[in-house]
Amino acid sequence: MALIVFASAYTLIRIALIELPPLTVGAIRFILASAFIVPAVIVRYRGAAWKFKKSELPILFGLSLAQIFMPNLLQNIGLEYTTASVASVLQSTTPVFTLVLAFSLLREGVTWRQIGGVIIAMSGVALLSTGGHLSNFAGSQFLGNLLQIGVAASYAVSGIVGKVLLRQHPPLVVVAATFIVGGSLLTICSLGFERSEWPSIVSTTVVLSLLMLSLLYCVGLVAWYSVLQRTRVFRLYVLLFLMPVLAVVISVIVLRESFTILDMVFSVVTLIGVGITEGRRNVRSGLGPAAR
Repeated sequence: MALIVFASAYTLIRIALIELPPLTVGAIRFILASAFIVPAVIVRYRGAAWKFKKSELPILFGLSLAQIFMPNLLQNIGLEYTTASVASVLQSTTPVFTLVLAFSLLREGVTWRQIGGVIIAMSGVALLSTGGHLSNFAGSQFLGNLLQIGVAASYAVSGIVGKVLLRQHPPLVVVAATFIVGGSLLTICSLGFERSEWPSIVSTTVVLSLLMLSLLYCVGLVAWYSVLQRTRVFRLYVLLFLMPVLAVVISVIVLRESFTILDMVFSVVTLIGVGITEGRRNVRSGLGPAAR
């Protein structure tokens, strides 16, 4: 479910960016998201939910930057220079960054089988998201592409940092806190840099897109953190290779974009790679002390 929610964000953000500047889209998104999720936290956990230790506050701030502020800043600005398809493939490189972090910081083992599956899946994702023309990564879209790679790196960091806070706090509490901090930072930046670009009126379509983007993201991120509590970081992020496939399906249905035979072939390649990586067969030769 979380993957479907995250994949739909590309379509919803593109709709919102038609009328609103990028930082404003992020700010409104998380102001609304906070309005949805904070009451739920208050009802579920009462006042004790917000008792973060002083030593945890820098971690919370770092998670808010990595999970909310930086991804929305880079993604929304980048989507003005590049396409949603290229953005989806570049953001799918998150497992590459996560692999390095999980191995070096969490001492999680990674087998050679997993690495092979990652290579196949990344190849399929690249072909699917670029239509088989890898040259689309270069040229005038370079800046936008670079920003999307930054999004992938930021999400990888958030997965590592998130596990630290989740040892002491429920997922709903962590999500609500990051929404408030990250949303506040986006709002400050929007007020400072984009106020002159705000339209006098916004269409109903954009309003609905922002509402769906906010509410669905609340549900998806809570589900994501719940799974993250009991799943190895690298294996969980590998599933994100499916996101470009889902993003294409959603864009075809909602935006009526084309989906060719080649797109289907590239989707199969992606799924094969994910299947290999997620296979249950253990391989003794791997990386790290936990490799099996």
